[in-house]
Amino acid sequence: MQQIRRLVIVNPIAGGGSGARLWPAVQSRLHELGLSFDSVMTEYAGHAVALARDAVKSGYQMVIGVGGDGTLHEIANGVLATQAQGTPDVIVGVVPVGTGGDFVRSLGIPRPWPQACTRLQGDTTRLIDVGDMHYTGQGGAEHRYFVNVAGLGFDGEVAMRTNKAPKRFGGTIPYLTNLVLTLVSYGNKDVELFVDDERRAGRMNSVIVANGAWFGGGMFIAPQACPDDGLLDVLTIGDIGKLDLLQTMPRVYRGTHLTHPKVCLFRTQQVRVESRQDMWIQADGESLGRAPVAFSIRPQAIRLKV
Repeated sequence: MQQIRRLVIVNPIAGGGSGARLWPAVQSRLHELGLSFDSVMTEYAGHAVALARDAVKSGYQMVIGVGGDGTLHEIANGVLATQAQGTPDVIVGVVPVGTGGDFVRSLGIPRPWPQACTRLQGDTTRLIDVGDMHYTGQGGAEHRYFVNVAGLGFDGEVAMRTNKAPKRFGGTIPYLTNLVLTLVSYGNKDVELFVDDERRAGRMNSVIVANGAWFGGGMFIAPQACPDDGLLDVLTIGDIGKLDLLQTMPRVYRGTHLTHPKVCLFRTQQVRVESRQDMWIQADGESLGRAPVAFSIRPQAIRLKV
């Protein structure tokens, strides 16, 4: 029986350095499970995109990320870039050791890395949707896929601040710390949304576009989101005050925030967002650019080992 060619891409700085610290143990566990693989460590932001793209072109049938949502984000973009060129279907696996590990919750993949390694031994896979986004980057119009959640406004600025901060801690500490710091200076934006030929306008704190249910290190932001239903769950947080936002935050972890009068949810296949002020974007925790941005869903775009 022919061996599957696997490449493991390790993000050494994921989870405040957990990627580097845990890799020897993860490597030993994969060997114990009888899995054959090659491995490589990322060296800079965006490196996993190139590594995954080259892996598929070199004939690897499975690409496994050891890291967090950002690592999976980059691998998915690398794999999808090759699929657009007509290359064979490739399986993506994940061993979560990153800051949030939010997307694996939606997939039912165990967050403890030893159990996640064991899942790689099985045959179960799941075709999932991805979000497709066209936005304004530093060099002009840019394109990116995301697997979990994208956000604009307050959420985008929290991610920007978190990504710039020293990577000394994992878990929810960096996100919550920078959330509070961002709150001090943040101002809500004048936003226009275009959904199914309908225009929605108003002053908003954030626009969240979700494929998965969790983000931000455990926030149950889109309780109804399912990564293979062919729809994006779009949440708008209206002109909410800073104290109200802080008081509402615990509800986000329980998924009860949808009843707040300034929170709206709709489900769609595409949405465009424009803003009069700079409105920064994050996707899977990675800071990208700013509005205007057009989102759409790409159904069953990538196969994940679950």
